[in-house]
Amino acid sequence: MKRISEIIDPRREVYCVQKSDSVREAARRMAEWNVRAVTVVDGGKMAGIVSNWDFLTKMLAEGRDPDKTTVGQVMTANPMTAYPDTTYAECLVTMLENDFQHLVVVTRDGELRGTVALGDLLKIDKLERDELLRFYQEIFSSS
Repeated sequence: MKRISEIIDPRREVYCVQKSDSVREAARRMAEWNVRAVTVVDGGKMAGIVSNWDFLTKMLAEGRDPDKTTVGQVMTANPMTAYPDTTYAECLVTMLENDFQHLVVVTRDGELRGTVALGDLLKIDKLERDELLRFYQEIFSSS
């Protein structure tokens, strides 16, 4: 079973914004990076995660000004995390049980490694199930 370390690209930049950044700046960077969520840092340490869902529900729905609102005001503080050696299935269960779209991946020493999205895990789950199905079909077709 695949581990998260096999899913996140170790060469890929870990996308982060500062807690003090404006929501407009964070949204601009997320669009530039083509990502739906980023880790929020404060003083070099993880402070939270912010996603396009946060922008929708905490900005647009409440009529806030994206230039005057900081990421820290709309982020999810202290998000659930996963370690690189966690299996994709464990992460999938955690995300589904807690209704999360993203998990922050950190080492046991707290070093940021990236984020993993629910959609990525669902794709892998389908590929793994398809591979298992082919395996069983080969076994039964050769008997």
